[in-house]
Amino acid sequence: MKKLILLFIVLFNISSYSLTIRVIGEDTNPLKEVIANINNQVKISDSKGQVNFDLSEEILNISISKEGYKEEVLTLKNSMDGVQNFTIVMKQLNMSYVIFEFPVNNGIIEYREIGTSRYTKVPFLGGFKSIEFLSGTYEFIFSAKNSIKNKQILNFKDRSEYVFVDIKIPVNKFFILGNISKNKGIKFYKENIGKVIPPKNITLVIFQNGEIKKKIKLKDAFVPIELEDGVYDFMVEDQFYSDLYFRGLKLNSTVNKTIVISIPSVQTTVRGVIKNKDQFIGGTKILFTDVDNNSYETMSTFAGDFFLNIPPQKYKITLKKPGFTLEKNQNLIYDFTAPKKVYNLTLNAEELLSNIEGIVTDDKGIPISNAEIMVKNGEKIIHLTSDDFGNFSTSILPGLLFIKVEKNGYKAFGIVTKLQRFSSLSGLKISLTPYLSNISGIIGNSFTPLNDLHLTLKNHQGEIVANTISNQNGYYEFSDIQINNKYFISVGVPSYKYSYSDVFTLTKDDLINKNIILQSRKTRIHLEFLSNSKTPLSNLEIIVGGIMYKTDTNGFLLLDLPEDIKNIDIKVKSYGYQKQIDLTSMSENPNQLTLIVK
Repeated sequence: MKKLILLFIVLFNISSYSLTIRVIGEDTNPLKEVIANINNQVKISDSKGQVNFDLSEEILNISISKEGYKEEVLTLKNSMDGVQNFTIVMKQLNMSYVIFEFPVNNGIIEYREIGTSRYTKVPFLGGFKSIEFLSGTYEFIFSAKNSIKNKQILNFKDRSEYVFVDIKIPVNKFFILGNISKNKGIKFYKENIGKVIPPKNITLVIFQNGEIKKKIKLKDAFVPIELEDGVYDFMVEDQFYSDLYFRGLKLNSTVNKTIVISIPSVQTTVRGVIKNKDQFIGGTKILFTDVDNNSYETMSTFAGDFFLNIPPQKYKITLKKPGFTLEKNQNLIYDFTAPKKVYNLTLNAEELLSNIEGIVTDDKGIPISNAEIMVKNGEKIIHLTSDDFGNFSTSILPGLLFIKVEKNGYKAFGIVTKLQRFSSLSGLKISLTPYLSNISGIIGNSFTPLNDLHLTLKNHQGEIVANTISNQNGYYEFSDIQINNKYFISVGVPSYKYSYSDVFTLTKDDLINKNIILQSRKTRIHLEFLSNSKTPLSNLEIIVGGIMYKTDTNGFLLLDLPEDIKNIDIKVKSYGYQKQIDLTSMSENPNQLTLIVK
């Protein structure tokens, strides 16, 4: 009986069933070539997005993946009630889903997208970290406690990715710092090391059994280095130190991780004075910069003296003093490479120029271009011209300035002002008053003055400068007009021809008797006189409007009549001919009319 029961249980456990999974996208269309994995049984979906499995397990670990889509992972407990079917909707990746794996449990991930400056910092736990990224290129810094930082550039596209990141944690790490002192020596510290003077870029070579293990630069901070515990020789490699060895050093990472190497100082002395012409300059910071961009500085005394002990090197010298700079001919590379030598130096500083800027306008605040500006400081004179917007600027030594501005047509203007050292004089506004004159005259026709006529004064660019109206005597006047400009006068009256005066230049003297005579508008008529036989009537006396005319040899007569005349009467006494012509019915000017005289 027991054996039968056991057989029944085994048969029950290996009962199989079918499972159909249908995979679709977010648009409900089926997805083919999807990789489906159930309990390490892998199949690929067909063109309908379906994949079938024959299973016997009760617990199903399912993963559905396709490139460009987010992987779907789920665990199901089968009810074992026959065939089961379900649909999975896969989400297309708009971002990259990245899984990082590390050889250590805990640490920090710092990353930024290339082209940005801000890093995002996230921790990882358990040796894994999953992060979603927008497609792009990123810079990463991976680190853990006491590790060497691992810096990488990674590019992600719209897909899931797996990245293994190797983080190395050195077994033994020592920290070495150089110190410039009177005597040679090495000390090991556990706590505060006190005050040190770091060397500038000295190379330390580390040997073990005659073999070079490491080569590092001693700088102004502790340099971390990985070494196995043991006995080593240290050698300082520098042009000023020959055969400077520290032999038989026993390194133990549990006892002496912090190492300070004291190196005897080798220096050169630079003494000198700094002055501007015959004046000594105190309080000037003098900066010595070597070819490795290491800097040393000193300050001049009130008498301009300075001195400095520096490592033998070639240096560039710069000054830091408001209002002064080193003369160009001393902007050199100085050779102070001889050890323990005293160099004497005289530095000549030149005073920096101060700035002045302003604007030239007329009395109405309108900018004046091309104004001539003279700026005088002692014997130094600078000539300037204002730009199209009236602005001007220059650099000049500080002191008492005399500024004079001139412009043709304006009264000259001058000011005196003081320009302080290390300063700028800006916003200086100089207003010029223009010279003004008047224009007057009589306007009329050929016989009488005309009143109440509108006259316009324009400049040579056609811009309106002023308007006026003639009085009852035909007198007109334009007042307070700027001189040294070209003008003309225009008059437009319906009954007269539009009149433009000649272009004239206004001077300091008033322009009077600028008289204007308007010409009446004319209607021109061209009359042809023919006989009955169509023969021209030459030299024929014709009376038009009571005035006697005579035709030419071809029988033609040209008349210029006032524009307001409506009709004319024509008489030919020798023929007893008379006719009235309506001018309003004639559409062209000059108008031609042929008359047959009977």
